[in-house]
Amino acid sequence: MKALDRVPKLETAEMAKSWAGLYETTPDHHAVIGFADGVEGLFFVNGFSGHGLMHAPAAGLVAAEAICGRKTSVDISLLSATRFARGRLVEETNVI
Repeated sequence: MKALDRVPKLETAEMAKSWAGLYETTPDHHAVIGFADGVEGLFFVNGFSGHGLMHAPAAGLVAAEAICGRKTSVDISLLSATRFARGRLVEETNVI
């Protein structure tokens, strides 16, 4: 059965609003934060899989610390882009 048979008003319905955007993700659904291997000065802070807004304050802090050559507030070594080539994906252990 067609949708118009069930809801005839669909034939004249208009779009009220819409949204489109990129949903960036990584193979393990965790962000990439750190310097790129082989590209001097390139620093990654991406791949948050929709969690970017929540993680932005902490990601910004550790990015600034790392770029300035300081010890980061939290260990970001597991979030290196090289983890994919090494097969060392980050396992999510606390899924709600």
